[in-house]
Amino acid sequence: MKRIGQIFLWCSIALLALWQIPSLLNLLTLKSISTPFTLYSCTVHDFTALDRGDGTAFKFIDTKGNVHGEEAQPLFYASVLASKGSLPDSLEGRKISLEEIERNQVIASVRPKDVNKTKAPVYLLMESVPLRLELQDPEDALVSRKNGIAVYNMEGNSLLTDKTAALAAALDSLDFAYPAKLFSGNPSHHKAYDEGYLVTDSQDRVFQIKQVDGKIRLRHFPKADGLGVKFIQITEFENRATLGMMVDGENRLYMLTPDGEVMPTGVTYTPEKEDLLVVGDLFYYTVKTSDSDGEHFFALKSKDFSLVATYDRPYPKDWSFPGIYFTSSLDNWVKLRWRGI
Repeated sequence: MKRIGQIFLWCSIALLALWQIPSLLNLLTLKSISTPFTLYSCTVHDFTALDRGDGTAFKFIDTKGNVHGEEAQPLFYASVLASKGSLPDSLEGRKISLEEIERNQVIASVRPKDVNKTKAPVYLLMESVPLRLELQDPEDALVSRKNGIAVYNMEGNSLLTDKTAALAAALDSLDFAYPAKLFSGNPSHHKAYDEGYLVTDSQDRVFQIKQVDGKIRLRHFPKADGLGVKFIQITEFENRATLGMMVDGENRLYMLTPDGEVMPTGVTYTPEKEDLLVVGDLFYYTVKTSDSDGEHFFALKSKDFSLVATYDRPYPKDWSFPGIYFTSSLDNWVKLRWRGI
């Protein structure tokens, strides 16, 4: 018995050493990485990185090393330029206004932790056409089950049989294959409008579930059939240019438009492993994906999301000590892991 205790003690010490020593050494030796804010420019027609070295004026450096002033990003900093009277009245061969610029400024971000976490199959359902014109806190919720999707009233935790039956009939009429795989929505009244949820069934087909005037509305997007959608993100941008973003089984990013069109972007993105940042304006969207190796930039035309340019910014190689770890930046799980060099 004593020998077993000693073996257990030494195994515990070895495990703690493999965990704590590499963590401490990495904490002391690894350097943090800071990269400049980078966007595609509608005037320079290149990616430009913000440089505030002197802290007084905007300076932007393009991928060729050329230095530009604030005219390199007139749309992202439109309010600042307008206050100084230096906002151009036309760009890309067309007249523009500050109101139009602001309406078409969009931003969205996704982290691997958001994708990899386990979610309860309960989704708050808002009313998309509220009586008081402003969005209100949701009163109902969708509950996804193996053989259906139920609608509950949250105040009384009671099943809404009429809504559930209507939703089931609508799903059956479109051959929805249970159980649902993915739900993406934003049940918050801090937004301009509500588009409910984008949902995929067990065959990876894409649907929209939305509540309008107290009734559940269902829509199928047949042009997304066959893509093998593994990730979907509702957008609800103010300009309503897109309904959502989707990634297929080969990590290709698509934009889903409100009229049901599926627009390929030429962007490759692995949701489980990469951060995603989308910053769009009247003329171009800058899409940045980043992982442990570096940042990857893609410029898309706002009109049709076609790929215009790409740019890679690799991180400097940094040696890390191998050992046992329990947490990861990619998920919220605490579990035993081994990290090599």
